[in-house]
Amino acid sequence: MPEIHWQLMLSQVITFLIALAVVWIFGWKPIIQIVRDRQDKVRKTLEDAENTRLAIQKLEAEYHAKLEQIEQKSSELIALARQDAGKVKEELLAAAHAEAMELQKKAHEQVEHERRRIMNEMRSEIVSISMAIAEKMLSKPVSGDVQERKFQEMLEEISKSRVQGA
Repeated sequence: MPEIHWQLMLSQVITFLIALAVVWIFGWKPIIQIVRDRQDKVRKTLEDAENTRLAIQKLEAEYHAKLEQIEQKSSELIALARQDAGKVKEELLAAAHAEAMELQKKAHEQVEHERRRIMNEMRSEIVSISMAIAEKMLSKPVSGDVQERKFQEMLEEISKSRVQGA
């Protein structure tokens, strides 16, 4: 059997305990501290990441809310613009209709005026022709007063015959 050297073993145990104490004091505590610092740093990074994620979610919610508000306002503006366009269209149509009616009225007045003028010219021409015929038939000239009186009489007769005929 092998022989056990107590002195050697005791010196190895003492050396081991001294090495363990040195490692404990100078190595283990700093390693534990480094591990704790690393854990704290990881924890803080995770908390910061979570806070950032929550902030991003909050900003995203605000963004969507604002986007919805903008869409709603744009829809309202479009509806308002359509209403305004409808009003403008109606106003333009009413103005065009009024202008067309005014032009029609003026054209009718011009036609009526022209008809009266032509009728007066025709009456004058008819009277002149009638007077010329009458002069030739009577073989004597008719004075201006007689001509005017005869003209008025003929107009009255023509007007009466037109009223009776209508």
